[in-house]
Amino acid sequence: MSVTPVNATTSAAASLAAAGKPQALRNLPQADQVRAAAGQFEAIILRQMLQESVGKIAGEGPSGNVYGYLLTDVIANKLSEGGGLGLSGMLQQQLTPRADSAPKGTQ
Repeated sequence: MSVTPVNATTSAAASLAAAGKPQALRNLPQADQVRAAAGQFEAIILRQMLQESVGKIAGEGPSGNVYGYLLTDVIANKLSEGGGLGLSGMLQQQLTPRADSAPKGTQ
C-alpha cells in the first residue's frame, strides 16, 4: 500500500511509515511525528466507520472480503489525507505540548 502525502511537511513521515520503518519516525521533528500519528489515527477511525458499508460493495466470499477491505482502506486513507472528519487537526492540537501560559507566582 502506498501513502500519498498531503503536503511537503508530511511527506517524510508518510514515506517512512509506508516503507514499514515506523521506528525511523523518531528521527523526525516532533511536529511531523504528531502530524503523522494524528493522520494515521484518523484513517483508522474512518476505516472502522466505513467497514460495514463499503466492505459489502465487493460482494461475499473470500475474494469479496479481500477487495472490500482494500477498497475500505484506500477510501479511508484518501479521506484522511483530504482533511477527513477534522479529527486529525484536533488530535494534533491536543498532542502538541503547550507552554505554560499562566505567569509564574500567580498560582
